Amino acid sequence: MKIESLVKIASPQTVLDIYPDGAECAAFFKDDRKVISVSRIRTGKFDESLGLAEKLRRHMANDGLSATAESVNVIPFGCEYHVKRQWKFSGDIAELTDDISADNGGRINDLFLENVEFCGKAVKVAILFAGETQMQEFVPAGVIYDGEKLPVLLKVTFDDGSAAEVYSGDDFWRHQCASAVAGASARHIISCDDEGVRWERHVLIVPEDVVVEKRPWRFKTMFAVSGRNEQMICGAAIDFAGCFAAPAKHREFRNFIRQQQPESCAALNASGTFFCTDGSHVARPGKEVLHGMFGELFDEYIWANSAMARKGGCCVVKAGITGADDSVILKAMSQVPGELSFPDMEDFE
Repeated sequence: MKIESLVKIASPQTVLDIYPDGAECAAFFKDDRKVISVSRIRTGKFDESLGLAEKLRRHMANDGLSATAESVNVIPFGCEYHVKRQWKFSGDIAELTDDISADNGGRINDLFLENVEFCGKAVKVAILFAGETQMQEFVPAGVIYDGEKLPVLLKVTFDDGSAAEVYSGDDFWRHQCASAVAGASARHIISCDDEGVRWERHVLIVPEDVVVEKRPWRFKTMFAVSGRNEQMICGAAIDFAGCFAAPAKHREFRNFIRQQQPESCAALNASGTFFCTDGSHVARPGKEVLHGMFGELFDEYIWANSAMARKGGCCVVKAGITGADDSVILKAMSQVPGELSFPDMEDFE
């Protein structure tokens, strides 16, 4: 497998660095300042930072508006844990998919996802918890949260007026599956000091006397750093109320994009509540499964801009989602994505 020493993906506003090994798996920069640091996974007594990198490679879309990177790391102790990551980046937004498995007959019964650190002096922290309809604001001092309930959306505002945000991903129902294992629990700690804000994500804690099912785990996380805030003048728009994760809404939206005129700017106006429990939207028909829609909107944002770019046009998302007012991720999707580059590769050309 191909292992690169560094993957650097740059938009006009943000740079995402992805590392094959070491204490960090990735970091986000704006104006040469590190804004978000993402550490490594831990499971049981083993830390991924002590593991081996088996794969790190990248791919740029033909239109230059989105890029992906894939990595594989192995913890060569115990039952050999494998950590596979897939990054997707566009419009100052990154989505990370973690796949964690234990080989050689092992089971995962203790799991820390990557710690997330917001680097810099924070003046405000806002958190949306699973199932709630309004973000709670906290003064950034000491431990501001220590509990089992999942922080779905965490936004940090810095003293220079900029902001950064982390979202637990539309599949945050998977977090509930983890802590719903018989006798299991989870613990999230968000603490603040003069250096920034730190989120420790202990997503699975199982007592020693409980036998856990042998299975892989998948978790998604989205990241965004505040950038441009231009007012986009759009032509045709399509309105959607409710949960955009519904497959029928994707089909209707793509048909709308295919009908747009060349050199035009289309808009998706999404409104509704942040949380939905219709399990059919996440391939669990007939069940109540708590989920969101940011990742679904991001997928369509990438697809629509790729389709419109072939016509010389673009697409933006204008969302009014209850509980996510002033979201950094949604603001980023309200802008046209800038063309990406791989600066570290350009250095060798």
